[in-house]
Amino acid sequence: MKVYKKSFLFSVGLIIFFFSACSSTNYIERNHMENIEKIQNCAPYNQEGASSEFEIKYLIDENRVAEIRAYFKENVGLDLDALAASDKSTWEKAVELAVFVAKNIPHDNQKEWLQERNAISLWEYSRRIPSGFNCRWHSTILSELLLSIGIKNRFITCLPEDKNDGDCHVVNVVWLPELNKYAMIDSDMVEFVTDENGIPLSLREMRAVVESGKSLNINVLPGFENSWVAKPSGIKYMQAYWAKNLYWFSAHTVYGFDLEGKTIPEDFYVCLVPPGYECNSELVTSNEMVFWGEEN
Repeated sequence: MKVYKKSFLFSVGLIIFFFSACSSTNYIERNHMENIEKIQNCAPYNQEGASSEFEIKYLIDENRVAEIRAYFKENVGLDLDALAASDKSTWEKAVELAVFVAKNIPHDNQKEWLQERNAISLWEYSRRIPSGFNCRWHSTILSELLLSIGIKNRFITCLPEDKNDGDCHVVNVVWLPELNKYAMIDSDMVEFVTDENGIPLSLREMRAVVESGKSLNINVLPGFENSWVAKPSGIKYMQAYWAKNLYWFSAHTVYGFDLEGKTIPEDFYVCLVPPGYECNSELVTSNEMVFWGEEN
């Protein structure tokens, strides 16, 4: 495995993925079974290579924590200090912040580019241009709000097997110490996925469900019970959407602030791909244990 400094080509490739739009999404449902079979038939992720490949780092600037808490309390009325100190579970806190982002920022393709993309700059953009922005910016602002109250999380790019398919999805995975596992939460499409007992699933667990041929238990965030996602057609679409976009993953190797638009020496993009799948990235692994870090 070769490790490079942040790759220009890979960054350009990500931008193309994040901003390309298909003229129609009919192909997603039409190819649902085909995409399930792609996951079932690919070489399985493995546990080879161990942790020497790379390290997931938790870099939190307490000055940024204080700045974000003060800004959102003074300008938005969001009391992050109170939420952090509350007796709510980690998942309940994460859901509350995801609902806050979803209710205040619709999904849309952004109308202008921001060089620095963090919780404050993205919030100010959303007030200036209220039509909203895409899943990656949703995940970025939610990530920093979560980090500001001490909740470890990463935003993960979920990608299809077809390299010509410019449609991917970016969501947050939140570390739940009470359950010793990650859970996926999606403020952009206002949804999360649970098992039969109502326990929220991680992306890794969701992929295993798809691989087994079973349906995902799609849930909508509180307050969005009338959204398109909650309708039978929306649930059907999300089944096919996730089957397509759980083939491989890309993420930063750092939990931290200001990851988008700045260069952080400790940070790399890392891709988790099935063995044999070619990915033009600075760091590629097929070791899912290493990629997901703390998840067992």
